[in-house]
Amino acid sequence: MSQYQIIEDCSPYYIRFTHKGINDLIEYCKKCTPEVQQKFRHYPLPPTEANEVLKLTPISTLMPLQVNRVSLFMSPPGIYYRAHKDGLADRFSINYTVIIKDDKCITSWYKDDDLKQYPIDTLGGLSRECVGFDPIQHKSIKNMIAQPGECILFNTDIFHDWDNKNSDNYRIVLTLRIKESLRGKTYFEDARKMLFGY
Repeated sequence: MSQYQIIEDCSPYYIRFTHKGINDLIEYCKKCTPEVQQKFRHYPLPPTEANEVLKLTPISTLMPLQVNRVSLFMSPPGIYYRAHKDGLADRFSINYTVIIKDDKCITSWYKDDDLKQYPIDTLGGLSRECVGFDPIQHKSIKNMIAQPGECILFNTDIFHDWDNKNSDNYRIVLTLRIKESLRGKTYFEDARKMLFGY
């Protein structure tokens, strides 16, 4: 477990950490990045590139990761993404901060009970989104400003949003998911134990 250096443990919301070789992985992801667009884009890497990413992260030796879900999340400046939980059965994500040029994007988590009035849109099975969510009407329970060149164990099973409205910069985050057979059964706490032993 010594190959990982924890920067900030804010369980059960997130753990920021780093590891040997992280810069090589991030530089490789930059080379794989397609031309940026003016809207949010979820870009799954082609299999050859996805397999190379998995070779570059030591996390793949501790938990089985999906080859077909090695994806870049590309966010243009000035965008806000409403409160949601990732997927229908995703409990956590491994996120690498590939390109972050400022500290103006804020991720916030919210209590389920506080958001129970919102209808949920599953986007055809891709997410659990709070329809009509108004962040001004709610108080977050945890906030995070992601830093460049780090990895994050991220709890996707608590409602969260992200706000890049005050930024003039694109953000690119690599997101990894555990294999399909373990989705829905492997929670943030399980992933923390796999990675850090506690």
